[in-house]
Amino acid sequence: MANNLTKDYNFYANYFGQAGFDVMTASDTVNSHTYVALFANAAATVTFTSAEGDSGTAVALPAGTTLYGRFTSVTCVSGKLIAYREYVD
Repeated sequence: MANNLTKDYNFYANYFGQAGFDVMTASDTVNSHTYVALFANAAATVTFTSAEGDSGTAVALPAGTTLYGRFTSVTCVSGKLIAYREYVD
């Protein structure tokens, strides 16, 4: 896959959520974008498929935790999440 962080503004656009986000609660699944960060609003359990690296099943995220990566599918098993979309130039 191509590296989308070759320009400084791509990095900052991803870092500050400029491509948008999806708010998720228990049983929600998103897979229409590539996601670069998962933020747990409240303690959450999440299952994700990663575009790069490992995928995870029933991963516990304490409230306030951010998990970074490149995710193609995210399911909020329980709790509340914000899934930030990847900015593509």
